[in-house]
Amino acid sequence: MDLLKQRIGRTVLYKTTKLNSDFGVEDLYLKMEGLNPTGHMHDRVAYYLVKEAVQLGFKTIVVASLGQLGESLAFVSEKFGIGCRVVMPEGSVDRKKRWFKRPNVEIIEAGSSYNEAYQRSRRLAADNNWYDANHGYSNCCITDNVYAEIAEEIVAKLGDSPKNIFCFLSNGALVTGLHYGFRSLWRRGLVQRIPRMLVACAGFDNPLYRAWKQNETRLQDRKSLNRYKGMSKNTIEYSIIDPQNVLNAVYDSGGAFISVTNEEIRQMIPRTKSSEDLKVAFRGAAALSACAVALREGLIDGCGANVVVLEEGKNELNIRQLGDDDFENIEQLADYVDTYLGQYGDDRPSVLEALRVAFEGGFVLGAYISGEMKGLAVVIKMPVGIVMPQYHLVYIGADITAGSRGIGTRLMEKVRKLTDGNFSLHVDVENKKAIKLYEKMGLKKAYYRMIAIK
Repeated sequence: MDLLKQRIGRTVLYKTTKLNSDFGVEDLYLKMEGLNPTGHMHDRVAYYLVKEAVQLGFKTIVVASLGQLGESLAFVSEKFGIGCRVVMPEGSVDRKKRWFKRPNVEIIEAGSSYNEAYQRSRRLAADNNWYDANHGYSNCCITDNVYAEIAEEIVAKLGDSPKNIFCFLSNGALVTGLHYGFRSLWRRGLVQRIPRMLVACAGFDNPLYRAWKQNETRLQDRKSLNRYKGMSKNTIEYSIIDPQNVLNAVYDSGGAFISVTNEEIRQMIPRTKSSEDLKVAFRGAAALSACAVALREGLIDGCGANVVVLEEGKNELNIRQLGDDDFENIEQLADYVDTYLGQYGDDRPSVLEALRVAFEGGFVLGAYISGEMKGLAVVIKMPVGIVMPQYHLVYIGADITAGSRGIGTRLMEKVRKLTDGNFSLHVDVENKKAIKLYEKMGLKKAYYRMIAIK
C-alpha cells in the first residue's frame, strides 16, 4: 500500500502565467488536485477511510455518492481487497463511470435524490455491518486531518501561507480541513499568519452566505444546503457537514463567502482553458470565479500570493508514443532531450544512441500541450529480464517554461503502464527534485551506479 499512498496527494501548485494578469492579481497559484490517480481530490480521504475500515476488520464499505467520492473509494478499496457498495439515486448516469466497473464494486440504486440514497446507505451500513464511508459523523477527524495536508503542501511550496485561498464550499469538509491545517501550522510557528479563506457558494438561499452577509456568528439553520444547477442542469444539493465550523473558519481567517452564479462558473471553464491550457470542472471553476468576483467587488487587492484549490484541475496534456518518422531527423528529438534535461543530460553521441535503441525495441513518449511538445521520456529494452528490470528509463524531462503542471508525473505513470512497472532508471544524486518525483511514483534507491574511468 506504500506505492498507492505515494501516488495520492503532493499535487502540483501551478503558478499561472496569463490568468493572473487576466484577473488582475500579482501572483495566482492553482492547486491541481486533478493529478490524483482518479482525477480529483477525494482520493486523499478515500485512502484513509478504506485504511481505517480494514484496520477495524470491515469487509465492505458503503457510501452514497453521485460520482467523485464513490469513484475514489472504488479505486482504493480494490487495492486493499475489500468490497465497495455505492448507493445512487435510481437511474443515475454516474453508474456508468469506469471506476464503478471494478469487480469489487456494486451499485445500489435507491430513491430519487442524493439525500434518499444517503439515508439508505447509512441503514445498509448499520444492518450489514459495513463501514460507513459517508462524509461527516464518525470520520470528521479523518477528513479534517487529510485536507489539512493540502495546506501543508501549499506552505512547503511557497515558504509561507498565501495571502488568500479560494475554494468551493461543497459539503464544507475542504474549508474546515484547510483552516485546521493553516491554523495548526501557525500554532507551531511555521507560518506567520493564516490566509483569508474565500469560499465560493450559492447566493442568498444559502444559510452560510446569509449569516455572513448579516454579520451573524451563530447559525440559526443547522441544516445548511449549498444548492446549484449542475453542468447537466440537474439541481445539485451539497449538505454541509458542520456548517457552524465552516462559518467559524471564515470568520477566524478574516475571509468571506462569495456568491458565484451558474453563468459565471460556465464562462470560467473556457476562460481557463484559453488562458492556461488547463481543464477545470464545475467546482474548480466556481473557486476561480470567486477570485474574479472578489477582485471586482474589492474584497481583495490583488497583491501577494493567491491560491485557488481546483478539486479536479489538471492540464490539457496529451501523451503519445512517438515514432522516428514524427521528426525530420533524430537530431531534432535529441535537441529536446538536451533542453529538457539541462545540466543532467548527456553528450550528444550518448543521447543519439539511446534514441536509436529506444525506437528499435523500447519506446519514446512525447507530452504535448496545445500541440506543442512540453516533455518526453526515452525507454530502452534491456537484453535481460530477471537479473534486472527489462526496461530502463534513460531520459525523462519537461519544459520548465511550461510551469509545474505535473508533466513528469504523467509521463512516469505512462512509463509504468507500458512496462507493467518493470523498469529502472538512473538519477544524479544531486537532482533532489527528480528523486522526490521518483519516490512519489514508488521507486526506491537500490544501489549506486559506479562507472569505470578509462
